Amino acid sequence: MSVVCLARDLIAHTGASLRCAAAALAVIAQRCGLDFPTPAFSTIRSWLLRLGCYALCRPLQKDIPWAWLIDHTIQLGPQKLLVIYGCPLAEVPFGQRNLALGDLRLVALVLMTQSTHELVDAELEKATARTGVPRLIASDHATDLKKGIAEFQARHADTAAVHDVAHHGANVLENRWGRDPRWQEFVRRLSAGNQKLRHTAEAYLLAPTLRPKARFMNVGPLLRFASRVLRLLQVETPAARVAEQYGWLLEYQDALRGWLEEHRVVQLTIERVRRHGVNADTLAALEAVWGPLSDRPGTKMVAGHMRAYARRYGSLAEQGETLVGSTEVLESSLGKLKRLQGDTAAGGFTGLVLALGALTGPSDEAEVRQALDAVPNKEAEGWVKRTLGATLHWLRRQFLGQKDA
Repeated sequence: MSVVCLARDLIAHTGASLRCAAAALAVIAQRCGLDFPTPAFSTIRSWLLRLGCYALCRPLQKDIPWAWLIDHTIQLGPQKLLVIYGCPLAEVPFGQRNLALGDLRLVALVLMTQSTHELVDAELEKATARTGVPRLIASDHATDLKKGIAEFQARHADTAAVHDVAHHGANVLENRWGRDPRWQEFVRRLSAGNQKLRHTAEAYLLAPTLRPKARFMNVGPLLRFASRVLRLLQVETPAARVAEQYGWLLEYQDALRGWLEEHRVVQLTIERVRRHGVNADTLAALEAVWGPLSDRPGTKMVAGHMRAYARRYGSLAEQGETLVGSTEVLESSLGKLKRLQGDTAAGGFTGLVLALGALTGPSDEAEVRQALDAVPNKEAEGWVKRTLGATLHWLRRQFLGQKDA
């Protein structure tokens, strides 16, 4: 079982692929003089599928309050994967650290060709068979998820719904900056400069780029870069090449100070909620963390929206209760899944989606042994066939393997 646990840990904690984990185990065995047969990558895949299948069928306690974290992930093709993780509220490490994969249990994995709020609601109802009705559902408030949760709440009034704090903060910044001509011009000029430098010897001067998707969740590196370059420009004799490429940034000194302050308010809020959750004390705690703020209209607007978030979701917590306000750990697991799938992630979902169950929950040897004893490889592969059917990978192999007429 130690080898199984080590293989799992290599994948869960280092981002290793199946082949990399197999090679690493072989090197460890050789260097340490250990006498055990090292597994092939296909064997590790089988272990992950069996662990994940067990995670989906293992009994979970129903008589305690649970927090659910839910999200959709998409790959090539028409399907979405609905992921529902759960964590007993009493086990959330509020104030100590952020939620980690080991804190979560995989409640449901649902492949959906169409995702409507009615279907989301139906799947949430099915998931109650495993944990009972949850006390809390946290999500990124995508339209189908938000409406589906609302329909679920109409039948289960004691279930609270919390918007992931990072997505809320990104929406606030998008609302503030997306309509600001100065911000748009700033981003365009940085992008134009990057185009000129990209394939030159001066590519080291490139500014960070914003991701096409969820760009307002990833503006920190860009703002920090611009702030550092401004400091280089403000010395007595700035470097000639820096001045030539970025001298125009001096026109944005005041605007950049405002953007940095607004981003700081959002980022400090995210960090606070990720670690401490939301409750009746969240608003006062945020005010203390922010410290004195300027009278800039943009800062007032952003701080006002983050105060509204703290008031709204903090008020959902009962006296002495704290609720989860972040789905960061769920999104982290989806990123690990895509890295594990490697190039195959570009071809749609594969059976490795079951690995989401292997990456979460307890990982001690006794638990792993119980899981592998309970789920043979045939059962795990059967789940993959029933759930995924003819995958895009399989269809593509059939297409490319056809004989010429």
